[in-house]
Amino acid sequence: MLFLLAATPALAMDRAQTVGSIKTLTGEVFIERNGEKLVAEVGGYLLEGDTLVTGENSSIGVIFRDDTILSLGSRSTVRIDRFVFDPAAENMSFLTNVRKGTVQFISGQMTRLQPGSMVVETPLSTIGIRGTRFLIKVD
Repeated sequence: MLFLLAATPALAMDRAQTVGSIKTLTGEVFIERNGEKLVAEVGGYLLEGDTLVTGENSSIGVIFRDDTILSLGSRSTVRIDRFVFDPAAENMSFLTNVRKGTVQFISGQMTRLQPGSMVVETPLSTIGIRGTRFLIKVD
């Protein structure tokens, strides 16, 4: 019982910092977090700084706290560099880095409330998003 009480605050702290959650996945999908490689699971949560990695014939669907939807296809790598969604304080910022693969975004509340608050970086470009649905492919 003492072990469970000691583990609870760490779990609660991680969940308090949650930026999104995994809604769907197929195949091998990993989350790289703080130097660890974790197996992704439906219902799992994501933190700022996480990198999503999909394997061959794999995919993942994620929904963020502002209702932004992110879908990755096979052999994709995307890092969540920054996610701040505090509409009451008008503090919103979303920065992702698409390193490789195919990624579809459907923007959520953040871009409606504060256009330009979402930015997607690739090895060759930086895209400011004002609210839309789009697909990025990086070879």
